[in-house]
Amino acid sequence: MIEAGTHEKGDVFVSIEEGKREVIVKSKLERLYGDAIRETVEEVTRGIEAKIVVEDLGALDWVLRARLEAAIRKYGGEKI
Repeated sequence: MIEAGTHEKGDVFVSIEEGKREVIVKSKLERLYGDAIRETVEEVTRGIEAKIVVEDLGALDWVLRARLEAAIRKYGGEKI
């Protein structure tokens, strides 16, 4: 399992593991931003066949994108 981010307020924790394509989003702000978070995750992870879990703790969009990119790079074998 590949991980990026923390469980601190204002951040997001992303994990990627091999398997069938599945995106799971957990957020404290699900009602307000759940759809926007899912759209960003789908956009950034398009083409990746894996289980992706996103645990949002109030992160801004650019933080979510950065954490997703870091996790994807690690998943692809890059050292970060």
